[in-house]
Amino acid sequence: MEDNVSTKVSEPVAAYPMTSYNDVMDYMHSIHISREDKEKVAKRLTIEVSQPALAEAYERIDHLSTLQKDWDGHGSLPISYKVLGNIKRVLMLSQNSDWEHWMIAPDTNATLCIESEKTGAVISLGAYEYSYFAKIDGVRYGDSHIDFDPESFLELMRRF
Repeated sequence: MEDNVSTKVSEPVAAYPMTSYNDVMDYMHSIHISREDKEKVAKRLTIEVSQPALAEAYERIDHLSTLQKDWDGHGSLPISYKVLGNIKRVLMLSQNSDWEHWMIAPDTNATLCIESEKTGAVISLGAYEYSYFAKIDGVRYGDSHIDFDPESFLELMRRF
């Protein structure tokens, strides 16, 4: 008799249930990898446990980085490595609350579109520049061709 439970090969099963920072550290001490790799894994696991919105943003970027040419069936380009690097720089500066109402979507021209579920503001992130548009309480905000800087980008997100 078959059960209806399926497992994904890409998702390793952790021997330890991780619901706190201490659980993450216990797990890290139990695995046999280099100290540098342990630090990377610990940081990622700590984010997943303590900052779910930020972890979801990281997971979304990981997924979007796998898109190939023509991912939409209409000739779209894969997300540029430079764009992926830019958004990761923003994520490294971010707190969980910064991502609680933002969605990340690919755009067909190798860029990312980041939209606020709360305000409807949209930010388009390219390799060297970003643009934004928002209409909040009847007031329009927007600008284009802003040189990318992760701190300024994050501050804009926090405004909206």
